[in-house]
Amino acid sequence: MGNAASDATLIADAVEAAADRIVASLTDLIAFQSVSRPDPAPAGPGEEPCQRYLQARLDALGFETELWEPDPAPLLEKYRGRPGAIEGRRFERRPNLGGRKRGLGGGRSLLLTGHIDVVPTGPIEHWRSGPFEPLVKDGAVYGRGAVDMKGGVAAMLMACEILHELGIPLKGDIVFSTVCDEEICSMGALAHADRGYTADAGIMTEPTANRIAPICFGILWGRIIIDGIGGHAELTPRNWNAGGPVDAIELCRQVLNGIDLINRRWMYDPRKRHPLMEAPANIMATQIRAGEHPSSTAGRAEIVIDVKYLPVERDALGRGSHVAAEVDAFLAQICQADPYLRAHPARIEWFLDADCTEVPSDHAFVTCLQAAVTESGLSPLLTGFSSHSDIGIPTDIGGTPTVNFGPGEPSQAHQPNEHVMVKDLVACTRALALAIADWCG
Repeated sequence: MGNAASDATLIADAVEAAADRIVASLTDLIAFQSVSRPDPAPAGPGEEPCQRYLQARLDALGFETELWEPDPAPLLEKYRGRPGAIEGRRFERRPNLGGRKRGLGGGRSLLLTGHIDVVPTGPIEHWRSGPFEPLVKDGAVYGRGAVDMKGGVAAMLMACEILHELGIPLKGDIVFSTVCDEEICSMGALAHADRGYTADAGIMTEPTANRIAPICFGILWGRIIIDGIGGHAELTPRNWNAGGPVDAIELCRQVLNGIDLINRRWMYDPRKRHPLMEAPANIMATQIRAGEHPSSTAGRAEIVIDVKYLPVERDALGRGSHVAAEVDAFLAQICQADPYLRAHPARIEWFLDADCTEVPSDHAFVTCLQAAVTESGLSPLLTGFSSHSDIGIPTDIGGTPTVNFGPGEPSQAHQPNEHVMVKDLVACTRALALAIADWCG
């Protein structure tokens, strides 16, 4: 072993021969109900068993592994104000998994990282099969997490397994990291970086349709509070300044129209655009809550917004405070257009800031990964990851330049009947194995 060309052929052949095992690894992972919730107290019943399953697989490959439940208190104390340091998170029965397979020495190390938590299923009747009863049909694997992101975790696990079975010598270490709580915040990833799971470069196997994405958006979540004045919905109202009601739902329409105006402005703002991103940063209203009674006008409304921002917009701590202030100012302008809102302005309660980052396109590891995906028959053209991922924490806090690269169409994430194509799983596994062999070898 050791000739690069012959090793590449051996790897490609071994991955193709292992296609059924790759699929089986993914179906095993999907069967664990590792659901992450806003309230972390009722841990997803499958989070710990899923991590133990992965640990056993890594132990068999010679990895030095550990499972641990992160302690939020010292993380908050150490990283307060930094990405991933979020109040109120808990990790009882929600362990992180870390592993390291040591190389022969003198080589570059590589971090393979992902999350094992998944979002809730939504209405079960929207699924054609059980969300946690994986189904292999028509060349695809169905189930919650197939794309986001147990498909990527299965691919990086099998890449390590195949290289181990082939006995290809590696000089550098392989670092393996799977975390909980990514779907709510990034404290699991923060705990990993803080514990020293770092490397010379990294791959987070989030779904990118097997494209290399060295940049992701940052995300702000905010709650716009709109106070109206409740009243009888069936009576002719008096003017609000004469004691009459004000319908908070009607005020919602004005605020939503204002958000549309902001998005139109941002379409042409160079700070909101990046050549690797298909669309500019924008504001999306994702939840609306309003009303107290069927025959009463709404006295209060809340609009939850999801705001994207780019790395060039980060503050000194790597977060989106400048963008939050920009949206606050826009909302104040929207309120100025209405007499009632001028006197009773809407306000935003910001409750999450998930960071972003960018690895230079000419970074040595990006070039290495481009060669591996080309050899796997995939496109080496770079793209942007159009939502948030955890790559900012290993990159900016852990000092490990990390890119997104994984199987599955990103649009499948969080949907009912989520599925990933088997051919994409196999191609991703092949590219990962080739990249490990090149970078670490």
